[in-house]
Amino acid sequence: MRWLVIVLVAVVAGCPAPRPVQPRTPDQPPPPPPSGEVVPEITWKRVETVKDVPGAPAPGTYQIHMIDVGTGLAMLVRGADFALLYDAGTNDREERPMRVAAYLAAALGPSGDDLCVEDGPAPTGARVAIDHVVLSHPHLDHASALDLVVHCYEVKQFWDSGRVNDTVFYRELLAGLSKSTARYHTAADVPADKSVTVKKLTITLPDWVRFSEGDAIQLGEGAKFTILHAEAKPLKDPNQNSLVIAVELGGVRLLLVGDAESGARKDPSEPVGDIEAFLIDHHAKAIAANILQVGHHGSKTSSRRGFLEAVKPSLALVSSGPKMYGKVTLPDPEVLDALKAVGATVLRTDERDGNCPVIGRIGGDRGPGGCDSWVITVRSTP
Repeated sequence: MRWLVIVLVAVVAGCPAPRPVQPRTPDQPPPPPPSGEVVPEITWKRVETVKDVPGAPAPGTYQIHMIDVGTGLAMLVRGADFALLYDAGTNDREERPMRVAAYLAAALGPSGDDLCVEDGPAPTGARVAIDHVVLSHPHLDHASALDLVVHCYEVKQFWDSGRVNDTVFYRELLAGLSKSTARYHTAADVPADKSVTVKKLTITLPDWVRFSEGDAIQLGEGAKFTILHAEAKPLKDPNQNSLVIAVELGGVRLLLVGDAESGARKDPSEPVGDIEAFLIDHHAKAIAANILQVGHHGSKTSSRRGFLEAVKPSLALVSSGPKMYGKVTLPDPEVLDALKAVGATVLRTDERDGNCPVIGRIGGDRGPGGCDSWVITVRSTP
């Protein structure tokens, strides 16, 4: 286990654009804050086993968990009074949804029935609440575990792009939601009968409402998220429907982009396009963030230099794994170089995919996941 620390200075009132920060080592004292401001402190550590998972954050403290699911994405954001899950899926055959369920049980507590806990505390039958679950877009590597999450936890609000993917995994997710008490939000027009057909199954979602770009949702004390990109049209690639949100955590901003892209695979020095261009054109101030979830697992389809310079992240989170796309295993070295060039420290979930030394990984030792999860802690102190 290792700890690294950086200090970030931001004015809390009104959640302005984060200021540039410089990393510091743990033995260096933080600089004194200017009068009337707070100094949010960000620390991070690697999570390998259940004992590494921190308890619930205290008031004024927030946690960002990047769960190692192999080739996929799962991000848990917690405050003292809320929990938000952004995506939960993998593209590796050796990985199972139980990896996510086991991690959530370690972080939030055991929940649900016998399907929800494996080699851990016996479930009580009661379900732990997750206030918000956000699916960036309907691809397997972002959603394969979400039907189990909906089964095991009391999901209060579910946010979906509205882009339908005619696949079994997406059908099972919506079918699970139809049986839950979750309010279903999409960027699509809500049908009069509140039904959708996926893989020849018509599913009714009785509590279905529409959201729009620019909507801001309060998470808890000192925390909210704002929707920066929402597109429900059936575009050629569901990546183009990625639901992008900016999460405010006590003066620190986290930008979650899913698989938002700039276009075809090109060097980061090429012009910005697609969703990244849209975000710069329409939300230039809102995308300036201390922490960036790097788009499309670090692929050259995303993270153009112009976009990274607009975000100016101090910390970049790359969730990737061993599955090859064609002849490519992500992240692309050019993207990692571009992140470092803008001053970002990079945390990755794939560092030890080839040779994980950990016995007793959360969710089991089979598959590439579970070795390199990370917890980022944000503390706001006067």
